[in-house]
Amino acid sequence: MKQAFTLTAAALIVAGCASKKVEDTTPLNPTSVLKAEYAINGLYVPDYTGKQTVLTRESNRVIREKNKFDSWLMRWANSDKSRVADLPKNKSYDIDYDDKTYSECPIKGCNDVSFTDSLFEKDDDAQEYQTYDEVGCSVDLKENSFDVVKTGKTRVINGFSTEQYTVNWTTRYHDTTGAEDKNIVTFDFWTTAPNAQTNHALKVHEKFQDNYLKTIGDDSALMSLLGAQAYKAIAGFTGDISNEDNQFGGEIGQKLATIKGYPISIKLEWKQQLKACQTVRKPVDYSGDLKDVGSQLLGGLMDKGKEMVMDHWRKDPVVRYVYEIKSVESKGVRDSKFMVPKGYKLVNRS
Repeated sequence: MKQAFTLTAAALIVAGCASKKVEDTTPLNPTSVLKAEYAINGLYVPDYTGKQTVLTRESNRVIREKNKFDSWLMRWANSDKSRVADLPKNKSYDIDYDDKTYSECPIKGCNDVSFTDSLFEKDDDAQEYQTYDEVGCSVDLKENSFDVVKTGKTRVINGFSTEQYTVNWTTRYHDTTGAEDKNIVTFDFWTTAPNAQTNHALKVHEKFQDNYLKTIGDDSALMSLLGAQAYKAIAGFTGDISNEDNQFGGEIGQKLATIKGYPISIKLEWKQQLKACQTVRKPVDYSGDLKDVGSQLLGGLMDKGKEMVMDHWRKDPVVRYVYEIKSVESKGVRDSKFMVPKGYKLVNRS
Protein backbone atom coordinates (compact mmCIF):
# COMPACT_ATOMS: atom_id res chain seq x y z
CA MET A 1 0.00 0.00 0.00
CA LYS A 2 2.83 2.39 0.91
CA GLN A 3 4.54 1.83 -2.46
CA ALA A 4 1.28 2.33 -4.35
CA PHE A 5 0.64 5.60 -2.51
CA THR A 6 4.16 6.81 -3.31
CA LEU A 7 3.79 6.04 -7.03
CA THR A 8 0.40 7.71 -7.14
CA ALA A 9 1.71 10.79 -5.38
CA ALA A 10 4.69 10.94 -7.73
CA ALA A 11 2.40 10.68 -10.75
CA LEU A 12 0.24 13.52 -9.47
CA ILE A 13 3.31 15.70 -8.93
CA VAL A 14 4.59 15.00 -12.45
CA ALA A 15 1.16 15.69 -13.93
CA GLY A 16 0.92 18.93 -12.00
CA CYS A 17 4.32 20.06 -13.28
CA ALA A 18 3.47 19.09 -16.86
CA SER A 19 0.21 21.05 -16.85
CA LYS A 20 1.71 24.19 -15.30
CA LYS A 21 1.14 27.05 -17.71
CA VAL A 22 4.23 28.97 -18.80
CA GLU A 23 3.77 32.67 -18.18
CA ASP A 24 3.94 34.85 -21.29
CA THR A 25 6.30 37.72 -20.49
CA THR A 26 6.64 39.14 -24.00
CA PRO A 27 5.81 42.87 -24.29
CA LEU A 28 2.18 43.94 -24.36
CA ASN A 29 1.45 46.39 -27.20
CA PRO A 30 -1.68 48.11 -28.59
CA THR A 31 -3.34 46.00 -31.28
CA SER A 32 -6.49 46.11 -33.35
CA VAL A 33 -8.37 42.85 -32.69
CA LEU A 34 -11.13 41.73 -35.04
CA LYS A 35 -13.04 38.48 -34.60
CA ALA A 36 -15.31 37.08 -37.29
CA GLU A 37 -17.06 33.92 -38.46
CA TYR A 38 -17.69 32.78 -42.02
CA ALA A 39 -19.34 30.05 -44.04
CA ILE A 40 -18.70 28.84 -47.58
CA ASN A 41 -21.05 26.57 -49.51
CA GLY A 42 -22.67 26.12 -52.89
CA LEU A 43 -23.39 23.65 -55.63
CA TYR A 44 -20.81 20.82 -55.60
CA VAL A 45 -18.75 22.69 -52.98
CA PRO A 46 -18.04 21.00 -49.64
CA ASP A 47 -19.73 23.09 -46.97
CA TYR A 48 -17.52 24.46 -44.26
CA THR A 49 -17.48 27.12 -41.59
CA GLY A 50 -14.68 29.00 -39.96
CA LYS A 51 -13.65 31.36 -37.20
CA GLN A 52 -11.19 34.16 -37.90
CA THR A 53 -9.10 36.33 -35.60
CA VAL A 54 -7.19 39.24 -37.13
CA LEU A 55 -4.52 41.01 -35.08
CA THR A 56 -3.20 44.17 -36.72
CA ARG A 57 -0.51 46.69 -35.90
CA GLU A 58 0.99 49.29 -38.22
CA SER A 59 3.75 46.91 -39.36
CA ASN A 60 2.48 43.49 -38.31
CA ARG A 61 -0.57 41.35 -38.93
CA VAL A 62 -1.76 37.87 -37.99
CA ILE A 63 -4.77 36.24 -39.65
CA ARG A 64 -5.68 33.02 -37.84
CA GLU A 65 -8.43 30.82 -39.23
CA LYS A 66 -9.99 27.64 -37.89
CA ASN A 67 -11.93 25.76 -40.58
CA LYS A 68 -14.39 22.95 -39.98
CA PHE A 69 -16.05 20.94 -42.77
CA ASP A 70 -19.62 19.75 -42.33
CA SER A 71 -19.19 16.39 -44.05
CA TRP A 72 -17.34 13.61 -42.27
CA LEU A 73 -15.74 12.78 -45.63
CA MET A 74 -13.96 16.13 -45.48
CA ARG A 75 -12.96 16.09 -41.82
CA TRP A 76 -9.36 15.44 -42.88
CA ALA A 77 -9.33 18.99 -44.28
CA ASN A 78 -10.22 20.67 -40.96
CA SER A 79 -7.47 23.11 -40.10
CA ASP A 80 -6.14 25.63 -37.62
CA LYS A 81 -3.66 27.90 -39.39
CA SER A 82 -2.42 31.46 -39.39
CA ARG A 83 -0.56 33.76 -41.73
CA VAL A 84 1.81 36.23 -40.13
CA ALA A 85 3.21 39.35 -41.81
CA ASP A 86 6.28 40.91 -40.20
CA LEU A 87 7.04 43.94 -42.36
CA PRO A 88 10.18 45.20 -40.51
CA LYS A 89 11.81 41.81 -41.12
CA ASN A 90 10.27 41.45 -44.60
CA LYS A 91 9.02 38.03 -43.58
CA SER A 92 5.77 36.10 -43.76
CA TYR A 93 5.09 32.91 -41.83
CA ASP A 94 2.49 30.22 -42.47
CA ILE A 95 1.82 28.44 -39.18
CA ASP A 96 -0.01 25.11 -38.82
CA TYR A 97 -1.13 24.69 -35.20
CA ASP A 98 -2.33 21.13 -35.73
CA ASP A 99 0.95 19.83 -37.15
CA LYS A 100 3.08 22.28 -35.13
CA THR A 101 4.96 23.31 -38.28
CA TYR A 102 5.65 26.57 -40.13
CA SER A 103 7.04 28.01 -43.36
CA GLU A 104 9.11 31.18 -43.65
CA CYS A 105 9.22 33.36 -46.75
CA PRO A 106 9.78 36.99 -47.76
CA ILE A 107 6.68 39.17 -47.76
CA LYS A 108 6.62 38.80 -51.55
CA GLY A 109 6.39 35.09 -50.87
CA CYS A 110 8.19 31.87 -51.78
CA ASN A 111 8.67 31.47 -55.52
CA ASP A 112 7.40 35.01 -56.14
CA VAL A 113 4.01 34.34 -54.53
CA SER A 114 3.30 37.21 -52.15
CA PHE A 115 1.64 37.26 -48.74
CA THR A 116 -1.60 38.35 -50.41
CA ASP A 117 -1.17 36.55 -53.74
CA SER A 118 -1.00 33.23 -51.90
CA LEU A 119 -4.63 33.72 -50.89
CA PHE A 120 -5.42 33.14 -54.58
CA GLU A 121 -3.07 30.23 -55.32
CA LYS A 122 -3.94 28.26 -58.43
CA ASP A 123 -4.96 24.65 -57.90
CA ASP A 124 -3.34 22.51 -60.60
CA ASP A 125 -6.30 20.13 -60.50
CA ALA A 126 -8.94 22.87 -60.70
CA GLN A 127 -10.87 23.51 -63.87
CA GLU A 128 -9.60 26.58 -65.72
CA TYR A 129 -12.01 29.28 -66.84
CA GLN A 130 -12.34 29.29 -70.63
CA THR A 131 -12.86 32.60 -72.40
CA TYR A 132 -15.06 32.79 -75.47
CA ASP A 133 -11.96 33.50 -77.60
CA GLU A 134 -10.22 30.40 -76.26
CA VAL A 135 -13.09 28.13 -77.24
CA GLY A 136 -13.61 29.93 -80.57
CA CYS A 137 -17.16 31.02 -79.88
CA SER A 138 -18.67 34.31 -81.04
CA VAL A 139 -21.02 35.97 -78.53
CA ASP A 140 -22.77 39.29 -78.09
CA LEU A 141 -23.07 41.03 -74.74
CA LYS A 142 -26.78 41.58 -74.17
CA GLU A 143 -26.68 42.90 -70.63
CA ASN A 144 -24.05 44.20 -68.23
CA SER A 145 -25.86 45.86 -65.35
CA PHE A 146 -24.49 46.90 -61.97
CA ASP A 147 -26.76 48.33 -59.30
CA VAL A 148 -26.44 49.32 -55.65
CA VAL A 149 -29.61 49.72 -53.57
CA LYS A 150 -30.12 50.95 -50.04
CA THR A 151 -33.08 48.82 -49.03
CA GLY A 152 -34.13 50.71 -45.90
CA LYS A 153 -34.07 47.48 -43.88
CA THR A 154 -32.37 47.48 -40.48
CA ARG A 155 -31.17 44.73 -38.19
CA VAL A 156 -29.12 44.32 -35.00
CA ILE A 157 -26.17 41.96 -35.65
CA ASN A 158 -23.87 41.00 -32.77
CA GLY A 159 -24.85 44.15 -30.91
CA PHE A 160 -24.30 46.43 -33.94
CA SER A 161 -27.23 48.41 -35.35
CA THR A 162 -26.97 47.90 -39.10
CA GLU A 163 -28.70 48.89 -42.35
CA GLN A 164 -28.79 46.90 -45.58
CA TYR A 165 -27.27 47.63 -49.00
CA THR A 166 -27.52 45.20 -51.91
CA VAL A 167 -25.22 45.00 -54.92
CA ASN A 168 -26.38 43.17 -58.04
CA TRP A 169 -24.18 42.54 -61.08
CA THR A 170 -25.78 40.72 -64.02
CA THR A 171 -24.20 39.76 -67.35
CA ARG A 172 -25.90 37.99 -70.28
CA TYR A 173 -24.18 36.74 -73.43
CA HIS A 174 -25.82 35.19 -76.51
CA ASP A 175 -24.09 32.99 -79.06
CA THR A 176 -25.01 32.87 -82.77
CA THR A 177 -27.86 30.44 -82.06
CA GLY A 178 -29.39 32.69 -79.42
CA ALA A 179 -28.39 30.42 -76.54
CA GLU A 180 -27.57 32.40 -73.40
CA ASP A 181 -24.93 32.46 -70.68
CA LYS A 182 -26.16 34.30 -67.60
CA ASN A 183 -24.23 35.24 -64.46
CA ILE A 184 -25.69 36.99 -61.43
CA VAL A 185 -23.35 38.07 -58.64
CA THR A 186 -24.98 39.61 -55.58
CA PHE A 187 -23.54 41.16 -52.43
CA ASP A 188 -25.61 41.69 -49.33
CA PHE A 189 -24.02 44.30 -47.01
CA TRP A 190 -25.17 45.14 -43.49
CA THR A 191 -23.26 48.20 -42.31
CA THR A 192 -23.09 50.10 -39.05
CA ALA A 193 -22.29 53.73 -38.29
CA PRO A 194 -18.57 53.95 -37.40
CA ASN A 195 -17.72 54.34 -33.71
CA ALA A 196 -14.45 54.92 -31.85
CA GLN A 197 -13.45 51.26 -32.04
CA THR A 198 -14.19 50.77 -35.75
CA ASN A 199 -12.60 54.11 -36.69
CA HIS A 200 -9.42 53.18 -34.82
CA ALA A 201 -9.37 49.75 -36.46
CA LEU A 202 -9.73 51.29 -39.93
CA LYS A 203 -6.83 53.67 -39.30
CA VAL A 204 -4.54 50.91 -38.03
CA HIS A 205 -5.51 48.60 -40.90
CA GLU A 206 -4.91 51.30 -43.51
CA LYS A 207 -1.49 52.12 -42.04
CA PHE A 208 -0.61 48.42 -42.20
CA GLN A 209 -1.78 48.17 -45.83
CA ASP A 210 0.26 51.26 -46.78
CA ASN A 211 3.36 49.78 -45.17
CA TYR A 212 2.66 46.41 -46.76
CA LEU A 213 2.47 47.91 -50.26
CA LYS A 214 5.73 49.79 -49.66
CA THR A 215 7.41 46.58 -48.52
CA ILE A 216 6.40 44.41 -51.49
CA GLY A 217 7.30 47.16 -53.98
CA ASP A 218 6.04 47.95 -57.47
CA ASP A 219 7.70 44.94 -59.11
CA SER A 220 5.64 42.34 -57.27
CA ALA A 221 3.08 40.11 -58.97
CA LEU A 222 0.32 41.76 -56.94
CA MET A 223 1.19 45.27 -58.12
CA SER A 224 1.57 44.09 -61.72
CA LEU A 225 -1.91 42.57 -61.57
CA LEU A 226 -3.80 45.26 -59.66
CA GLY A 227 -1.74 48.29 -58.77
CA ALA A 228 -1.89 50.01 -55.39
CA GLN A 229 -5.10 51.95 -56.06
CA ALA A 230 -7.12 48.89 -57.13
CA TYR A 231 -5.71 46.83 -54.25
CA LYS A 232 -6.79 49.45 -51.72
CA ALA A 233 -10.17 49.77 -53.45
CA ILE A 234 -10.71 46.05 -52.89
CA ALA A 235 -9.61 46.44 -49.26
CA GLY A 236 -12.12 49.29 -48.89
CA PHE A 237 -14.89 47.26 -50.54
CA THR A 238 -14.39 44.39 -48.07
CA GLY A 239 -14.21 46.68 -45.04
CA ASP A 240 -10.54 46.18 -44.20
CA ILE A 241 -9.92 49.92 -44.62
CA SER A 242 -12.14 52.97 -45.12
CA ASN A 243 -14.06 52.93 -48.39
CA GLU A 244 -14.53 56.70 -48.44
CA ASP A 245 -11.00 57.44 -49.65
CA ASN A 246 -10.38 54.18 -51.51
CA GLN A 247 -12.82 53.70 -54.36
CA PHE A 248 -12.92 52.05 -57.75
CA GLY A 249 -13.04 54.43 -60.70
CA GLY A 250 -15.84 54.97 -63.18
CA GLU A 251 -19.55 54.41 -62.85
CA ILE A 252 -19.17 51.27 -60.71
CA GLY A 253 -17.01 53.17 -58.24
CA GLN A 254 -19.56 55.96 -58.00
CA LYS A 255 -22.31 53.45 -57.20
CA LEU A 256 -20.22 51.59 -54.61
CA ALA A 257 -19.42 54.92 -52.96
CA THR A 258 -23.08 55.17 -51.95
CA ILE A 259 -22.55 52.32 -49.46
CA LYS A 260 -22.02 54.05 -46.13
CA GLY A 261 -20.81 52.65 -42.82
CA TYR A 262 -18.63 49.83 -41.57
CA PRO A 263 -19.63 46.38 -42.95
CA ILE A 264 -20.56 43.96 -40.18
CA SER A 265 -22.00 41.25 -42.43
CA ILE A 266 -21.25 40.49 -46.08
CA LYS A 267 -22.90 37.78 -48.15
CA LEU A 268 -21.75 36.94 -51.66
CA GLU A 269 -23.74 34.70 -54.00
CA TRP A 270 -22.87 33.78 -57.57
CA LYS A 271 -25.56 32.14 -59.66
CA GLN A 272 -24.86 30.93 -63.17
CA GLN A 273 -26.57 29.35 -66.14
CA LEU A 274 -24.41 28.29 -69.10
CA LYS A 275 -26.22 27.38 -72.31
CA ALA A 276 -24.17 29.21 -74.96
CA CYS A 277 -21.31 27.66 -76.97
CA GLN A 278 -22.14 24.13 -75.84
CA THR A 279 -20.75 22.52 -79.00
CA VAL A 280 -17.24 23.93 -78.45
CA ARG A 281 -17.00 24.49 -74.72
CA LYS A 282 -15.23 21.91 -72.60
CA PRO A 283 -17.63 20.79 -69.87
CA VAL A 284 -16.70 21.88 -66.37
CA ASP A 285 -16.66 19.03 -63.86
CA TYR A 286 -17.47 20.60 -60.50
CA SER A 287 -16.96 17.24 -58.78
CA GLY A 288 -13.27 17.17 -59.73
CA ASP A 289 -12.16 18.62 -56.41
CA LEU A 290 -13.63 15.59 -54.64
CA LYS A 291 -11.75 12.98 -56.65
CA ASP A 292 -9.48 12.10 -53.72
CA VAL A 293 -12.38 11.49 -51.36
CA GLY A 294 -14.85 8.80 -52.33
CA SER A 295 -14.42 9.59 -56.01
CA GLN A 296 -16.01 6.40 -57.29
CA LEU A 297 -19.24 6.98 -55.38
CA LEU A 298 -19.47 10.76 -55.56
CA GLY A 299 -18.24 11.03 -59.14
CA GLY A 300 -20.83 8.49 -60.29
CA LEU A 301 -23.64 10.39 -58.62
CA MET A 302 -22.42 13.65 -60.12
CA ASP A 303 -22.39 12.20 -63.63
CA LYS A 304 -25.93 10.83 -63.30
CA GLY A 305 -27.41 14.16 -62.26
CA LYS A 306 -25.16 16.53 -64.15
CA GLU A 307 -27.23 17.01 -67.31
CA MET A 308 -30.42 17.56 -65.36
CA VAL A 309 -28.75 20.18 -63.18
CA MET A 310 -27.12 22.01 -66.09
CA ASP A 311 -30.35 22.17 -68.10
CA HIS A 312 -32.24 24.06 -65.43
CA TRP A 313 -31.66 27.27 -63.57
CA ARG A 314 -29.72 26.43 -60.45
CA LYS A 315 -31.71 26.73 -57.27
CA ASP A 316 -28.49 26.95 -55.28
CA PRO A 317 -25.64 29.35 -56.10
CA VAL A 318 -22.37 28.14 -57.53
CA VAL A 319 -20.69 29.88 -54.58
CA ARG A 320 -22.12 31.39 -51.41
CA TYR A 321 -19.82 33.16 -48.95
CA VAL A 322 -21.04 34.73 -45.71
CA TYR A 323 -18.70 36.77 -43.51
CA GLU A 324 -19.82 38.26 -40.21
CA ILE A 325 -17.83 40.35 -37.75
CA LYS A 326 -18.40 39.41 -34.13
CA SER A 327 -16.31 42.09 -32.43
CA VAL A 328 -13.85 44.91 -33.09
CA GLU A 329 -11.68 46.37 -30.36
CA SER A 330 -8.29 47.85 -29.57
CA LYS A 331 -6.39 46.30 -26.69
CA GLY A 332 -2.98 45.19 -25.50
CA VAL A 333 -1.78 41.94 -27.08
CA ARG A 334 1.41 40.03 -26.30
CA ASP A 335 4.13 40.12 -28.97
CA SER A 336 4.22 36.32 -28.83
CA LYS A 337 0.95 36.26 -30.80
CA PHE A 338 2.92 37.61 -33.77
CA MET A 339 5.64 34.96 -33.48
CA VAL A 340 6.07 31.31 -34.39
CA PRO A 341 5.45 29.28 -31.23
CA LYS A 342 8.54 27.71 -29.67
CA GLY A 343 9.21 24.13 -30.66
CA TYR A 344 7.43 24.31 -34.05
CA LYS A 345 9.23 22.60 -36.93
CA LEU A 346 10.38 24.55 -40.00
CA VAL A 347 9.16 22.78 -43.17
CA ASN A 348 9.94 25.41 -45.83
CA ARG A 349 12.06 28.53 -46.16
CA SER A 350 12.85 30.87 -49.03
